[in-house]
Formats: sequence, C-alpha cells, structure tokens
Amino acid sequence: MNRKKHIMFVDDERPVLDSIARCLRRRRNEWDLDLVQDPEEACDRLAEESYDALVTDLKMPKMDGLELVSKVQEFPHNKNMPVVVLTGMDDDDLKERALESGAFDLLNKPVRSRQLTARIESLLKWKERQDELEQITDRLNEQIARQQALLARQRLEVVFRLGMVAEHRDTETGNHVVRVACFSRLIAETLGLPPEDQQMLLLASPLHDIGKIAIPDAVLLKSGPLTPGEWTLMQKHCIFGEQILRGRASVMAPLLNWYHCESPGDAVDPLLDTAAVIALTHHEKWDGTGYPIGLAGEKIPLVSRITAVSDVFDALTSRRPYKQAGTSEAAIDYLRRTSGRHFDPQVVAAFERRFDDIIALKEHIRDSADAFRLEESLWM
Repeated sequence: MNRKKHIMFVDDERPVLDSIARCLRRRRNEWDLDLVQDPEEACDRLAEESYDALVTDLKMPKMDGLELVSKVQEFPHNKNMPVVVLTGMDDDDLKERALESGAFDLLNKPVRSRQLTARIESLLKWKERQDELEQITDRLNEQIARQQALLARQRLEVVFRLGMVAEHRDTETGNHVVRVACFSRLIAETLGLPPEDQQMLLLASPLHDIGKIAIPDAVLLKSGPLTPGEWTLMQKHCIFGEQILRGRASVMAPLLNWYHCESPGDAVDPLLDTAAVIALTHHEKWDGTGYPIGLAGEKIPLVSRITAVSDVFDALTSRRPYKQAGTSEAAIDYLRRTSGRHFDPQVVAAFERRFDDIIALKEHIRDSADAFRLEESLWM
C-alpha cells in the first residue's frame, strides 16, 4: 500500500486554508494535508519532518513566502521537496525572485481547484522520480564504496605479502612488515603529517626490504660473518629494491596492449614511488655514515627516517633463529643512544611519545608460523 503524500499549505488567512482543504477533500485518502497559519511554525515543522510538497502564500507577517522558501533549502531531508508560491499579484519580477529562491512555480490567487490539484499532482510525480533517482544513486554509491574498499583491501594484502617475500627469505617470520607499517603510521601521525601521507607510509613501508629477493641465498642466509665483498653485495639490496619498485616502464604495458586497454603512459604511481624512496634510503644514517648513498640529516627522506626507526625497533624486539628477542626497554634505550647519529632525533622523540601505543601494537600483532593478519582497526 502506497503511503499518503505529506503536503504543507501555509497562509496567514484561515479562510484561505479552509478553502484549500475543501478543494482537495477528494484526495484526503491520498494526501495528508498540514494547514499552517504561522510561517515560523511552518519553518519549524519543515526542519523536523519530511514533506512531499509545500504550497505557501507570499505576503505573510513575521516571514514572507520567499524567506520561507529560502530557509527550506537548508533542510537536507526536504531537499527534493517542490515548492509552489501563491500570490494575489501578477508580477513577472516577483515570479523571477520566487524561482530564484527555490520555488518551482508561482500561481495567482484565487487558484481554481482543478488547477491546484493538477499542479500538485505534477509536482508529486516529479518528486517521486527525484526520490527514485536518489535511491538509485545511493545504491550505486554504496556499491562503488564497497568495491573501492575491497580494492583497497586487496591492494593492501598484495603490498604486505610482497613485503613478506623478502622477510621470509631473510629468515624473518611473522608480521614484521605489518608492525613496521603500523609503527611508522603512528610516528607520522605524531609528527603531524597529513592523513594521506600517513596512509601512504603505511602502504609503502612494508616494501623497504623488497630488494633482498635479488640477493643470493649464499649471502642472504649466511650464518657466519660476511666477507667485505659479501657485505658490499648485501648493501645493494637497497638499490635493487629501488630498481624493482621504480622501473622506468610499466610492467603492465604488454598486458594492457594485449587487451587494448589504455596505457597509463609515464604516469608515476605514488605508492610505488614512495616505496622506492624508502627501499633505497632506509639504511641511510642521520650523521651520513649509512648506505648506499651516504645521505645525512634532512636530505634523507622523512618517510625513510621514520621507517628506519620502526624497522630497527621491531628487529631488536623480535626473535630470530640466530637470537632471542630483546626487551622493549633495551630497544628504546638503543634508539635514544643513537639518536642524532643513526636516527633523526625528532623521529625518535615522536616514537617515544607513542611508546605505549607501539608496545600495545607489538603485543597485538604477534608473529606466527603462517603469519599474515592485518586487522582493519589498525590501518583505517
């Protein structure tokens, strides 16, 4: 059963409202009429309730019809409500001002019953179409939002799993890259970085050691000390990572050409670009003694300075086949002692301010044999 249409009529003269009620009495089973003499009361009702149409007089005390029409535009729940203004004057300028205020039409009084009924019917049909279109739009937007959330989640999964490839080859198991990402985002937030930069760091930092997949097992998995030549090769994982992530040509180009899809051309993916920067420079040191370039101070990209602190802290406090996990207190003491030499002092200070949160995350995102679990609450 269709609901009755809710229509408001506003006129400061009671006889006019009574006349309208008589004109429309045949529609009482279809239309629910609100007859209001006080325009301010009408405005209050419109602010609280949804209506299907509004018919208002123009000249009224306290608030005229044009002012009422303008105020109605402020109520989102009545944004599709059509409005008709009634007037006893035949004035083209007035009609233009009424339409500019948001009215759909201006009718001259006295309005004949048939004319008023036909006009209201037309407006109600228009509103029904608008409401249907809005519902369709809302459903489409919901579907788009769900698909975007799914794509974002899938992208996140791919990034983290790719980051874990190098970690597993380096005998690291568990959720190291997940923790590094979450720690890094907390630091970025504390430093006041914009939300979009925080999110980018969360996504890009897990790929900091992706270049290790290009290091031979004989070097990467060697249990004893590395020779000078082996150490030089190991240091190149930063360069290899940058090359993997910042290839000069899209690896998707052949596939896109095969399927006749539009190629992105030389467009740079911000995520891969940021990840490449981190991969290349996360072993640089504040005093310039790091590798592979020897950058110092603020010449080291901030995303890399943040990732470096997160990476070292988690490595120091995680168990590995060749060592037991160190304590959080010992790890934070190391960061303090090397602040200004290895690490950016401001980043270390931000890390310390969020130390309790970081410890809670460390406890929450534990290692496991088949570890990969990133809860939505940690990255949304």
